Amino acid sequence: MADGQPSKSVEIPPIVQELVTDVQEPPSRYVVPEQDRPDVAGSEMPEPIAIVDLSRLSSTDNSDDENVKLRSALENWGLFLAVGHGMEPSFLGEVMKVTREFYKLPLEEKQKYSNFVDGKEFRMEGYGSDMVISEKQILDWCDRFNLVVEPESRRNYTLWPTQPPSFRYSRLLPGSICIRKRSSVNE
Repeated sequence: MADGQPSKSVEIPPIVQELVTDVQEPPSRYVVPEQDRPDVAGSEMPEPIAIVDLSRLSSTDNSDDENVKLRSALENWGLFLAVGHGMEPSFLGEVMKVTREFYKLPLEEKQKYSNFVDGKEFRMEGYGSDMVISEKQILDWCDRFNLVVEPESRRNYTLWPTQPPSFRYSRLLPGSICIRKRSSVNE
């Protein structure tokens, strides 16, 4: 299951892009029941989402403060806004641009990179929907596209789109930066 290996699942959910053509609202499998929704949903946010400067995590000055901020963000929110990651805004803009171009492609083109092997077994890499492990599982109302970027030796280029042409190349550059940052965050 991990590391892009196929795994068995209960069922293969339809691609959300297919569902939206025939429904007026999301099917119940995609809706969290009222009683299971967090109390905070719909109310004001108690505090702003933390901004963590990743460049400060590995520095000797103020790294303790940044580590405290990171830990708090992960424990309280499960997310944070990362700055100081070493990626230029122009590069991030290009990544967003080619990603949007990929999602605008016809469904048939995107399904060439499916996260289901032979339409039966789920793998972590590729384009598609959630892995279903339970008939009662609430699914996310989105289609995903996951790729292994690092280490380079584990990239499965058969799952890297050829359209738009710039997709393969714009994704290659930040890999080592992301790995270095992830290593410093994990320490």
